[in-house]
Amino acid sequence: METPLTPDEVAEMLGLSRPFVARLLGDAEIPSYHLPGNGHRLVRLADVLDFQDRRERRAEGHRRVMEVAEEAELPY
Repeated sequence: METPLTPDEVAEMLGLSRPFVARLLGDAEIPSYHLPGNGHRLVRLADVLDFQDRRERRAEGHRRVMEVAEEAELPY
């Protein structure tokens, strides 16, 4: 799980654009670290998997809210 990934690899793995992943890294939504002596970032695989899990749980919560609202015939 300590496998280091580049932002490009993270973007491909998550199916997101490279600029969006860069913003997530900059906002610390996904933890990253810089290689000593340069500005290149690396991301731990475990952190990517944790982000992906949080994202999926959030999406599931949104789906559940929409289902309840539809069942109750509430505008959403």
